[in-house]
Parts: sequence; structure tokens; C-alpha cells
Amino acid sequence: MATQEPSPPSSMESNKPGFPKKILANKLEDKHLCNCCHNLLRRPFQAQCGHRFCSYCFNMTVRDGPQKCNACIKEDIFEEPTSILKQGCAFPDNAARREVENLSAICINEGCTWKGNIKEYELSHEEKCEFMIIPCPSCKERIRFNEQERHNERECPERTLNCKYCKEPFHFKNIKAHDEICPKYPMICEGCAKKKIPREKYVDHIKFCSKFRTPCRFHVVGCDMSVSSFFIFSELCSVGAALELQLHSEKTKVAELGRRCTDLEVKVGTFENVVCVLNREVERFTTTMEAGNRQHRLDQDKIEALSNKVRQLERTVGLKDLTVAEMEGRLREMSATTFDGVFVWRISDFTKKRQDAIAGRAPAMFSPAFYTSKYGYKMCLRIYLNGDGTGRGSHLSLFFVVMRGLSDALLKWPFNQKVTLMLLDQSSREHIIDAFRPDITSSSFQRPNMGICLPFCANCMPATFYWPVRVEVLSLPSLSCWRALPC
Repeated sequence: MATQEPSPPSSMESNKPGFPKKILANKLEDKHLCNCCHNLLRRPFQAQCGHRFCSYCFNMTVRDGPQKCNACIKEDIFEEPTSILKQGCAFPDNAARREVENLSAICINEGCTWKGNIKEYELSHEEKCEFMIIPCPSCKERIRFNEQERHNERECPERTLNCKYCKEPFHFKNIKAHDEICPKYPMICEGCAKKKIPREKYVDHIKFCSKFRTPCRFHVVGCDMSVSSFFIFSELCSVGAALELQLHSEKTKVAELGRRCTDLEVKVGTFENVVCVLNREVERFTTTMEAGNRQHRLDQDKIEALSNKVRQLERTVGLKDLTVAEMEGRLREMSATTFDGVFVWRISDFTKKRQDAIAGRAPAMFSPAFYTSKYGYKMCLRIYLNGDGTGRGSHLSLFFVVMRGLSDALLKWPFNQKVTLMLLDQSSREHIIDAFRPDITSSSFQRPNMGICLPFCANCMPATFYWPVRVEVLSLPSLSCWRALPC
């Protein structure tokens, strides 16, 4: 089985539209045509609507964005989004490509007898046919590919030649102009008839050639003698020299007057232009100033309105901040609240808070509120980490506080519930427990009138407590170094 020849480079992309229909040796079928350029498919791509396009034609169609398929519109089968052509919606149709590349083909260039298939035509003949008509890069004349070298060397009017005298390149059409300026072009002296004098040395030759005669330099003032250039600076025409000097002086005066007149005209024109420009600038500035004043007034009104809005928003934000702070406080309180009469108070960062208490910055701390039941008594604890009263500096003082609650009218007063305090030893589990019953004659356990009753000091110790209240305190010294402080 014969192996198939490899496809040309860049097999999936092409920078050319389809092959011309004339290269086809057999009958043309519509399925082999591009729906854009209507030539034979080159690197065919099939869109999702089913129509085929040359790779070049498809890329040129969608380069400015998605486009409608003209073939679908023409066949009246347009349907979105299937009939929309865009990048990524088409795929290389290799089956159609192989079918097209195997079609028989002939060369369309006059005089060429090449035959083969389209793949061979593209790979080895399309760009190399000797009978191909191409434009000359210089003169744009259309010539055959095999005549390009002869045309460039002998016929092209834009061809470049090298001067045989100075070796400099020039265009063929400028050959006469170059001969007139070529520094090496051979000249003939009119005096001594010497030949082959390079143009760049001709002036030096006639200066010292005794046979070369030239009109006197004073011929403009009447001297009609012809003299040898060797004696051109002699004093044969002294009268002419004096006249030339006088003429030169007059010409200088006239030139000076002309220059002054020209300067004055220029200055007058400049002043007129300046005045016109200034008038226009004044008018423009006046208009701009009036517009600026109007805009300034509008801006002032806008600024005032925005200032009022900002003040109103600041007041609103302040109220919102207060509300948020209040809600956050309530949320923290609710998250720590218990309704079964048991409260565990865990005091974190004990060492720092005790130092603050010793320094007097925060001598007392209140616990979150807790309840005996959902509609029961409301209570909290107050603790002095450095002690209070006689225990200051040596003990930890804990106060039990009855607070005013929403359900106080439904409860029995004075408060007469048993209170149990527990100091938790977190290492050996040797807890210290104490309990007491409130003194019903004490004002500390009557129904609160204000926020809280007078606090009742139940005990003083550095620990964790129960009421049944369980308060957990971290980083405490050993229990053996504390002792109870009488209330």
C-alpha cells in the first residue's frame, strides 16, 4: 500500500482563501465549495450548523465577533444559537479535507501542462509554477515567474544599476540625472581639450588651465573681454572694479531698506494678529467666567445639599451604631445566660485581670446574668480579684447579687433560695464547697427597686463557684494559699 504524502506545513491554518474552481479536472460538486468565498475548500472547517468554510475564510468572518451564517439565512434554516459563527464553534473537517485534496487538478496558468491532485498542487506546484503570472515588486508589471530574473536585469524601469564611474547605485530611469551629478563622470576641457577629467577635479583644472578663457567677472557692468582663468584676478578692468564696488554699495542699501520694510510689514501683521487673538481671548474668557460663575453657584447648592445628606447619614449611622452595640451586648449576655439556676463563670486571662485589679484600673468584675428558670429570679455575681474590705490584698471577694427581672411580680419575695458556691480545683479535683440560705430580713434579698439589690458577700476565695453556680477561673495559685474571709 502506498504511503500518503504529508500535508503541507501549518495544516490546520492557512492564510489563503479556497482553491480556484478552474483547477478542478472533473465535475464540480457543491459540497466541495466554501460557503464564504465559494471556491474549493482549503483546510475546511465545519461550523455547528453543518456548513463548511475555508480556515482563512472562517477566521476572517469571526475576527470582529460572532456573525450570522449567510448560508443558513440563504437556505432559510437560520436558528439561534446553532447558526451563529464564533471562535471555538467550528472544528477541522478532516474527512472533507482528504476528499478535496484527492480530487484531480490541472494548472490554470497558460502554457503549463501540469496534472495531479489538489494536495500535490498545493504542496509542490501552486507557488512554484514557472508559468505563474506575478507582479514585479518594483514596477508592478505582470510577468511570468520564469521571466522574473531577466526582467529584473534588463527590462524593469525601476531596476537598480551601479554607476560604472563612481560605483554608486541608482534607478535606471534616473541615469541621465545621475550622469549630471556623478563626481567621477569624465569631462573635456574647452581650453586645452584634455579628456577624461573627473567632474570633481574639473573646477581645479580650469583654474590653472592657460588656454581656458572665461568672461571677465565685471561683465555685468560693461566689460566685454574674455580672459584666461589663470589671470582672472588681475587688475585689467579697474574702472569696472570701481563700478562694481559702487553697485555693490547701492545694492546693499536697497537690500537694507527692503529688509527694514519687510520687518515692518511682518511686525504690523504680527501686531494685528496679536490684537485679534487678544480680542478673541477676552471674549472667550468672559464667556468662560460667566459659565464658571453659574457652575460655581450650582456646585455650592449641590455641596450644601450633600452636606445636609451627610449630616443626616452621620446621625443615622450613629443611631445604628448604638443599636448594633446594644444588640451585641444583649447577644453576648443571652449567649452566656442559663435558666436552670446553675452558672459556670470562667474567667480567662486571670493574671492580667488580677494585675489590673491590684493597680486599681478594674477592681471589680460582673458576671453575665442567669436565672433560676425561664421566668424565675434574675441574678449575677460580682468579684474583686484583689479582695474587698478587710480582704483587700490577700483574698478574692465574691458577691452574690439579686437583680431586677421582668418576672419579679410573679415571684415570691424576699429571695429565700439556697445558694451553693463551689471553688473548683482543676488539678486534683479537691473542690471547696460552701452553701448558705439568705437572710430574709436583709435588704440584699428583697425585691429590687432599681437595677440590683445591695450585693451580698457570700465568701471570699480565688476559685470557681456554684450557686449552684459553677465559675471556672484559670491560672490560679494553689488552693492551699487562700483562706476564707468572713462577710
